[in-house]
Amino acid sequence: MNKRAFTLIELLVVIAIIAILAAILFPVFAQAKAAAKKTANLSNLKQDITSCIMYGGDYDDTSVPLQSSQNGYGDTGNFLLVKNRGQLIQPYMRNFLLLRNPLDPNATDTTLQQAASCPGANPNRQTCLEYNETERDDHGYNFFYLSPMIGPANNIQFVGRSLTSFARPAQTINNVDSMWDRTGSGAPSGGGNWFVQAPSYWNSATQWWFGAWDFNNPASWFQYGGAFDYMKGSVGMNFVDGHAKVYPTPALWAGADPINAAVFDADKYLWGGHLN
Repeated sequence: MNKRAFTLIELLVVIAIIAILAAILFPVFAQAKAAAKKTANLSNLKQDITSCIMYGGDYDDTSVPLQSSQNGYGDTGNFLLVKNRGQLIQPYMRNFLLLRNPLDPNATDTTLQQAASCPGANPNRQTCLEYNETERDDHGYNFFYLSPMIGPANNIQFVGRSLTSFARPAQTINNVDSMWDRTGSGAPSGGGNWFVQAPSYWNSATQWWFGAWDFNNPASWFQYGGAFDYMKGSVGMNFVDGHAKVYPTPALWAGADPINAAVFDADKYLWGGHLN
């Protein structure tokens, strides 16, 4: 009984067809994966602002402080006395992972928890890990307008604001995609950052700020005040009224001059300062 095998040319044709299909489909799969991560990030931002609103409902309609402690910023590092925003909203969120941006390659346990600073013999190890992780969460908090820094340098307090004091809650940023630091090439490193700095302190009650944005330096954390466009041209944000949305990156400084920390068009400015 005669059997006919594939010829070498036929095998090469099949291999070529498979290679062409792979070249077509792999980018599609990569795009689908990236789109899924963008959707997950927006969902996480929505869960975050929902938790903030629930917190406000239990605390006299007050925004979450960036940090809560007896002795203000001086308590940082004492994990029994201090809790930051990410820890304060956990009773409503119940999942630290929701504070991570799936698009951030550095949002991992090892990077965010910085276990080396919480030795196993430390009786407060778990609290320490939670503090360090939430300090590097990817949802940078708009502290200038939601929890301004008040008081002297040795006792800076982060004071939550009345949520009814915002005249435009649907146009006031609560959180935005953030980064801890940048490498020399401008890539994000270290995870996210628990706060971001608005491009201006216009009508903010803060008594402290860290200087104007380093707007023209793509290797600086200050380029966008700690915000970062993981979506390469757009950023995820949530707003005081409870919605979350993706905006083009220039929306971060719309209506503002970040080099001089000034606001020239209040109607376009999304960070706050529009008071009742």
